Amino acid sequence: MGRRRGVMSQRLKEELAKELGFYDVVQREGWGAIRAKDAGNMVRLAIERAERQLTGKTE
Repeated sequence: MGRRRGVMSQRLKEELAKELGFYDVVQREGWGAIRAKDAGNMVRLAIERAERQLTGKTE
């Protein structure tokens, strides 16, 4: 089975990783080295941002 193409842009992923505090791991070891929990938190945050954007709310 092939790899799925990413939905998030590289810039967005980097921004989320910085906000969540694990961007240093990404820089040092790559995306494959992040914990599953961090990946899940990154997806959760991306979804929250998308929902806020759709509803027109900004913080």
